[in-house]
Amino acid sequence: MTERGTAQVRRLPGGWVARALLVLAFVGLVALDATGGTLQLTSLRGVVELLLPYVPVLALAVGIVPATATWFVAYAAILALGADSLLVSAFAFPTIIVLGFAAYLLPWVPALVVTASAVATMPLVLVANPQGTVLAVGLAVLTLLAATAGLTVNFFRLRSERSETQVRELEERQARIRNEERTRLAHELHDIVAHDVTVIAMQARRAEFVDDPATTAAILDNIGRSAQQALQNLRSLVVLLKEDVTAATAEAADGTPPDPAASVVEALEMSGETTTAAAFVRDFHGVGDALERAGFTAHLTTTGAVSRVPTSLRQALRRTVRELATNILKHGDATRPVELRLTVGADAVTLASTNVVATGAPISSSRTGLEAMRARCEVFGGELAAGADDGRWCTTMTIPLDARVRHTTEGVPNA
Repeated sequence: MTERGTAQVRRLPGGWVARALLVLAFVGLVALDATGGTLQLTSLRGVVELLLPYVPVLALAVGIVPATATWFVAYAAILALGADSLLVSAFAFPTIIVLGFAAYLLPWVPALVVTASAVATMPLVLVANPQGTVLAVGLAVLTLLAATAGLTVNFFRLRSERSETQVRELEERQARIRNEERTRLAHELHDIVAHDVTVIAMQARRAEFVDDPATTAAILDNIGRSAQQALQNLRSLVVLLKEDVTAATAEAADGTPPDPAASVVEALEMSGETTTAAAFVRDFHGVGDALERAGFTAHLTTTGAVSRVPTSLRQALRRTVRELATNILKHGDATRPVELRLTVGADAVTLASTNVVATGAPISSSRTGLEAMRARCEVFGGELAAGADDGRWCTTMTIPLDARVRHTTEGVPNA
């Protein structure tokens, strides 16, 4: 067996307890036969016949590979000694134990090879002992039963391990997506804060040259509101930077193929990374136009004053709109209408999409969109609900207009 194959062999479960029990079983079986009076222990052959059937059990305490090899050697020796009925009968228990564990602990292909080889050699009992038909059939049946049980458990074990690996890889990928999204948001918030501070500085400079008290008061009020918004964005930025975000390679570097649906939306001419309210509304309708060009019938609804949404939130919503459209392109039924709704309420802004799920094979998905949306909701203290209902997929993101990072602001000083 190759080094790689040996690395895939599982160890005997139970540790030292199981090994101790195997040694005790070997000693007990040998002692039982020794006191049976059926063997001539005064001769070397008698001692060999006493120990030979049970040596594979003792070898199993060392490992399944030595035990399997020992079983074949012991079987060959029993055949060479004439396949006496007592020897073959004594060999039945080691056969069940060793071949059963071999089918369970060895990798799938070696386990099948060992089982097939053992069954194929059973007719040799008839060659060594023409009167041993019952012995040969019995040993073959025991071998098949033990191997079937071991292979069945081995199959479920391998399937369970694959499932655990898939879950672990999915969790790692989701964590990477969240970290990437938080890092992206941190960069965007940095740009937004820099813009806010620049506006404050320009307004303060302007106030120096204004003599009208009413105009000065309006400028100062605007400075106060801008400073409050900048402080709020700065707190979000501080929280993001305090997180232990590990850099991850780009998605294309991990072997994930390009997303054809995402490329349709990414090709849109957007209004810039930091959008005004009017530009965000244009982008919102631009996504609807992209869906229309892809063959969908899109119904877009905007309710409330988008200007009340902070700049940082508009940027997060802007990205979310594109991801919602990407998901619709990948999984939606183009023959049924699609709804995109933006609602600015008294305390929160809600972005929702509804589409009929396509019945055909969907476009391959990297499954990163929802994780990125959840990361944004975590940052801004919002909620995300996504799921299917009667063949329609609904996604709803709700974020408070104050956009506070609710669950991680502890330790961030208040101003």
